[in-house]
Amino acid sequence: MSKKQSIALCGLFVLFILVCAVLNLCWPDREFSPMENRTLAQRPDFSWKGLFSGEWTQDFETYLTDQFPLRDTWVGMKYICERAMLKQENNGIYFAGDRLIARFDPPDETRVEQNFTAVDALAQNTGLPTRFMLVPTSAYIYQDELPANAPSYDQQQLLDRAAALQQAENIPVHQALLDAREEYIYYRTDHHWTTKGAYLAYEAYMKAAGREDEILTQEELEAVKQETPDFYGTLYSQAGARFYEPDTITWYDFPGLTMEQPDKEPSSIYDRSYLDQKDKYSLFFGGNPPALTIRNENPEAHGTLLVVKDSFANSLLPYLAESYEEIHVFDPRYNRIPISEYATQCGADEILVLYQTGNFAEDVNVGLLSR
Repeated sequence: MSKKQSIALCGLFVLFILVCAVLNLCWPDREFSPMENRTLAQRPDFSWKGLFSGEWTQDFETYLTDQFPLRDTWVGMKYICERAMLKQENNGIYFAGDRLIARFDPPDETRVEQNFTAVDALAQNTGLPTRFMLVPTSAYIYQDELPANAPSYDQQQLLDRAAALQQAENIPVHQALLDAREEYIYYRTDHHWTTKGAYLAYEAYMKAAGREDEILTQEELEAVKQETPDFYGTLYSQAGARFYEPDTITWYDFPGLTMEQPDKEPSSIYDRSYLDQKDKYSLFFGGNPPALTIRNENPEAHGTLLVVKDSFANSLLPYLAESYEEIHVFDPRYNRIPISEYATQCGADEILVLYQTGNFAEDVNVGLLSR
């Protein structure tokens, strides 16, 4: 390379840095990224203490990264370049044909053991019929579609341990999901199961609870069926993916169901404001409230069910709500009341603990079930 070419190249590089610096100063900050479905870092307050400790510089670097001008465009270009290089993974998300699948890393064995012990402790402490449903991720259901030699933890080990619970009754929904893998039971761009997948779990639960004759038929569901297209989920955001077909969320507008939360007016179990947002899955209950109660006006509905859960239960709850007079929903991630005490307060007749395998294996809050 000649001296003139070197000078020109350096000049272009300096110009690029200057343009980026000017854009950073002029570009308005964003609080939320719809594409990435997350809150973005804001400008940190300066302090000498934070500067010398390194905390302020670290926070400022995160802020610059999150607020970089045209961030969504650069993320998309990065994805295109990586796919052009035949890369099969980005940010722990595998590109598996027309489907995105989250990598499942080996969990901490101590945490796993503590969480399974906590489920049994909940059953023993409350003395109530307690059923446990551990839902595998799409990496288990579609493991043959993973890229060749892609590392992924064998979730069967967790499912086998669930079957060995002593106090809680395990409901092995994974087999029903495997049998229906050719159907639309998991979203292609999101980590959740679809309402079709949730229906299979609903059937399994109603049979285990001895209420098989109350299972909603497909004809009953068709009468209240609603569909929401153009859904791009969390995996799409995490992978920075582009050019994938959007998913469709099916939901059922059952009459007579209301949701109650502390210090709020009763409302629909569906928050329709999310229909026009990227995070369409929060249509169900507006996301993950710490606690809520679903009430059914149908006089034929009977029983009080306590559901301890993560977000996988959200699309299952409307089915169950058609049979139960009350369903009390408890999310340990956002609620510190001892669950055995909460079960007594709400007058629960039975308990369902429902988690996705990854959340169950990693969440430190599951251990709170033993209180």
